[in-house]
Amino acid sequence: MEKIKIVSLSLGSSKRNKFTNFKFQDFDIYLARVGIDGDYYTLKKLIKNLQDSDIDSIGLGGTDLFLFIEDKKYIIKDSYKLAKLSIKKSIFDGSIIKNIIEKKIIQNLIDQKVINNNQVVLQVSSLDRFSAVKTFIENNFKVLIGDLVFALKTDKIIYNLTELKKIANLLLQDVLNLPFYLLYPIGKKQEEEKDIKIYNIISKYIDKVDIISGDFHYIKKLGDLVKNKIIITNTLTNEDINKLKEFKVKKLITLSIYIDNRSFGANVLESIIGSIINKSQKITINPLHDNFNKLINIFTNYINQSNLINELEIGKIII
Repeated sequence: MEKIKIVSLSLGSSKRNKFTNFKFQDFDIYLARVGIDGDYYTLKKLIKNLQDSDIDSIGLGGTDLFLFIEDKKYIIKDSYKLAKLSIKKSIFDGSIIKNIIEKKIIQNLIDQKVINNNQVVLQVSSLDRFSAVKTFIENNFKVLIGDLVFALKTDKIIYNLTELKKIANLLLQDVLNLPFYLLYPIGKKQEEEKDIKIYNIISKYIDKVDIISGDFHYIKKLGDLVKNKIIITNTLTNEDINKLKEFKVKKLITLSIYIDNRSFGANVLESIIGSIINKSQKITINPLHDNFNKLINIFTNYINQSNLINELEIGKIII
């Protein structure tokens, strides 16, 4: 079997580190998730050091390179500066996969009647998962969009895509110039189980909510408000899963690969697929340099032709 080696470097907590290997198709895949506790200097150093190693690609976790509204792409400057350090290795943040896999999984859940449009969705963040929000709305779900609450701790729920687009056009370019740690929990902030300001805001809406969808590090800030809710998320450790069991969530569904009792981030899945495509098709794809729609088509074709969703247990109902 041909080997694929992937290192996912995350601005997140080192307590969530994981090293594992597994077989998929004709590949023996070695995977390391390495958290650097929010230390940008260390992350830069590791990216540079990996350029002459034998790994196939780098996953960039704990941050996003791009945010989307429809086909409009916004670049997060802090993350882009990091990614540009990877000159010889393809670097993947998960943006491609979020635009393909997550809407497929949500549509499957709807088609299989696991969830239905009589239920109200709280989407904790939409700009990193726009295709997921759009899939809910296209299937006539009522969606409470929480970007302003979870990223900026502002008591303002967004109720539709028109309002989201308007706010994004007004605020997003300025917001993306802020240091990323102000917008998203990195390092030890990921270990904190409840954010009292977010908790107090969402507690006013939570009784109407049936489904909570999106990034787990935001969902985690809700503490026991997740009780009796369906959680659709990723990046889950055993400790996270056990905590959600304690909170008595109704269901827990993962949006990424579930390997060795761990649900990994979208950057890991994207790195795996990108590395397989690079090796099997003898090409080099890199989200920093290639047209994004072209990458969407390449990844979509591979995903549709493979049995990846079933074999890697994407969309697995854990609880």
